[in-house]
Amino acid sequence: MSRLSLKATLCMFVALLMAALWTQPASAYTWARRVTVYNASGLCVQGDAGIDHQRPGAFSGNLAYSNTYALKQGCGTGLNEPDGWAATRAIVFKWNGSGWDVCRSSAWKFGATGVNRWGPWGPEQLIDWGGWASCGAGFYGTQAAAFVWDGSAWRGGSVWSGFEQATPAGVTHLRQPANSSAPAPHVTAPAVRPGARAAR
Repeated sequence: MSRLSLKATLCMFVALLMAALWTQPASAYTWARRVTVYNASGLCVQGDAGIDHQRPGAFSGNLAYSNTYALKQGCGTGLNEPDGWAATRAIVFKWNGSGWDVCRSSAWKFGATGVNRWGPWGPEQLIDWGGWASCGAGFYGTQAAAFVWDGSAWRGGSVWSGFEQATPAGVTHLRQPANSSAPAPHVTAPAVRPGARAAR
């Protein structure tokens, strides 16, 4: 009798596990969060980069993301910087079989930085890159620019989201880039020089 109970319990556990797995929403995005691109001279700059594409049955859209955060040197505590002292930009790349080509890019978005109950915040960019129909079926990723003005120069760099495949139904056998593959940094600091910090 105990073997029968054990079998029944095991079968029920497997059935519940399968039901839970089948009802999980599909993931349709790739994201690198809070990557440090500068950490010196009293300032830490971090950025996010993300890529998403529409998939049936998943909460998704053809979106590219970029965010910039300013923190104290050491990257522990967020900084309050004035409007215009932080900038972000998103560039969407497509794998051409041997390297990365630019598919779409956004203009710079400038803003302030600060801290709230969820942590540091700063300017964020969200663009509709159009999905596979923009530049063809293939592998796509976002390179985000994350820069903060330190009073005399822009400090920061680029963050790579990683890549994901965006293709119409029925397309398979595409040559995938190596997992470590990323485009060379394609971003330079903004040409805009912010105004002086307002007196506190």
